[in-house]
Amino acid sequence: MTRLLPYLGASGMTALAILLALLIDTYLFVANVALVFLTAVVLAALRWGELPALFACALSVASLNFFFLPPIHDLRVNDPENVVAVLVFIGVAILVGRFASRARADARLAEQRATVTNKLYIFAGRLTSVDDLADLLSLTARQIHEALGLDAIVLFAERDVLALRSAMPPIEFLGEVDLEQAEQCWRRQESAPATESASCHYLFLPLRAANSILGVVGVGQDGQPASLSREDLRFVEAIADQVALAIQRLTLVTEVHRARVAAETERLRSAMLSAISHDLKTPLASILGAATSLASYSSYYQQQERDELAETIREEAERMNRFVANLLDITRIESSTLEVRQEATDIEEVIGAAARRARRVLGDHRLGLRIAPELPMLAIDGVLLEQVLFNLLDNAAKYAPPGSTVEIEAGRQHDRIIIKVTDEGPGILPQDLQRIFEKFYRSDRGRRQRAGTGLGLAICRGFVEAMGGRIHAGNRTDRSGAVFIIAFPEPPEPLSLPATVCDDDD
Repeated sequence: MTRLLPYLGASGMTALAILLALLIDTYLFVANVALVFLTAVVLAALRWGELPALFACALSVASLNFFFLPPIHDLRVNDPENVVAVLVFIGVAILVGRFASRARADARLAEQRATVTNKLYIFAGRLTSVDDLADLLSLTARQIHEALGLDAIVLFAERDVLALRSAMPPIEFLGEVDLEQAEQCWRRQESAPATESASCHYLFLPLRAANSILGVVGVGQDGQPASLSREDLRFVEAIADQVALAIQRLTLVTEVHRARVAAETERLRSAMLSAISHDLKTPLASILGAATSLASYSSYYQQQERDELAETIREEAERMNRFVANLLDITRIESSTLEVRQEATDIEEVIGAAARRARRVLGDHRLGLRIAPELPMLAIDGVLLEQVLFNLLDNAAKYAPPGSTVEIEAGRQHDRIIIKVTDEGPGILPQDLQRIFEKFYRSDRGRRQRAGTGLGLAICRGFVEAMGGRIHAGNRTDRSGAVFIIAFPEPPEPLSLPATVCDDDD
């Protein structure tokens, strides 16, 4: 019945033309009346295609002859001129109907292509947001299934083995015949789909990359290989091409990421070896030399000289201890095993403990403290904050000239508690500001010959952020020198718990 609807429509169109022609027959010539029937043929061609238009043409010729050409109400044509008119009408109607039908087909094709282009555009947009291969292959099967209403599967080749990776609707496994057909399509290295088989459920097309076939896409319908129109086949092929490019993009991104990780790992390994060789070998050599001198030549030294050798041993041992502690701290941060005991802590007590602990590393530097009165206690780990301040003071002692002032300032700023550590050194280069908290990163600007591993500031950032604070570095505006600012949110309500008392011993 559906197939007859276009012809019924053409009949109705011709009937309307007859009524209109009868109404205007008394006012117009027969040639003009013929244009009414010609219009019916054109409309039938535009609406239903070429065959219904030819059917409308036949009805129009019969109607024109029966109602308007003498003898009236008779299908016979007696006048030779009318015979010519009928033949001309038939020829014109066929040509016009064919052109109109072709225009209709072209319009439909353009509409279909626009729809396909829009679907491909949307699919390409989705591909750009996918960064996982499994999600990409799943999106491919889902796109084909939703766009064409067909069963879709995607097989991907890994280590020279083709395996089912995605299916829509989902299936648990692929039959042997289907897998064999998929492998044929994959290994042929051709853009044409594999040969269909009576027991095969899918029509397979390759996922073609620049120099290889990455996998195949299979489409099926009702348990049989899908019978695709030319436009649908082009759509699936375009999907396959886009997916192949996306897979290549993911592969390149993965390779670049691996290369970066390998380069960073190598950089860290080299920095670690350099730090270990320098920061262990140098103090060990000093300790060994001083201990050997005391053991072998103690009687030749005066008491002051022996005390100086003993002090050298102690200082270098403390230096080794700080190095090992830094390694342990950065390991805890990197492995997410850092334990933070957030208790009500008096900032002034922590600053005082860090200042006392840093006396030896500060040497000839003057230490200034400016702490605002009535600062609230913070829910932080006092031990970790003390280590942060010690590392900042140690860093200032390395870069600021002897005799200069290093200052710790604490106060309120809006709804935050701010702790600043400033020095009078050369400051920080702009290119160093972005990397100064990275592991093993060390700036050469104004560096003295004091050893360092490049771990202290990385530990500061890890500890502060673990306590819920922020730390950043900058340069002073009033004079040369660096400034490190630690910020903690001020508690909404005063804390009354007893503050943690930090141990002053190293």
